[in-house]
Parts: sequence; structure tokens; C-alpha cells
Amino acid sequence: MANVLGGVRDCNESSENSLETESLARFAVDEHNKKENAVLEFGRVLKAKEQVVAGKLHHLTLEVIDAGEKKICEAKVCVKAWENSKELVEFTHTQE
Repeated sequence: MANVLGGVRDCNESSENSLETESLARFAVDEHNKKENAVLEFGRVLKAKEQVVAGKLHHLTLEVIDAGEKKICEAKVCVKAWENSKELVEFTHTQE
């Protein structure tokens, strides 16, 4: 099936496990901690998708550690390479 222009697409396994994806995931956790005065620790990336918008929107499913307990979170990070910027757009805890 062809990709829809501007649609969300799965990253391949090598992209999902890349240093760039891990860096974006760590950025998302750090930004969430700053905004919410939280102390989540990055665990690992479980799933990664991306969407081309005004930049690239990364949809990340993360495992985080909260007071020793593993939890699953969803994060969206927008990267605008031409502006050398990235922004945490959304960070939510999913139901375990």
C-alpha cells in the first residue's frame, strides 16, 4: 500500500533503534520532566513512527521508569532541521 502524503508511517527497525531516535526520546522525557517537575527516567523506545508536516513529527512509544516502576508513554517531537530546532508537542501516559 502506498504512503499517504503527510500521513504517519512506521519507521523501519534500524531507524527505530537509531541513536537519533533514542536522542529524540531522551529529549522528550527531559522536556516533560522540566515542564511537569517530574523525575521520569528514559528506559527504551518501544515503537517509532514519523510524519512529514512543517518539519518531521516523530511519534514515539516509550518505556519510562517512574519511582522504580516501568510505565509506557507516548510522545510527539517536532523537528525542523532547517531551523535547527526540536519541540516536545505532546507527552502522555498510556494505560498499562
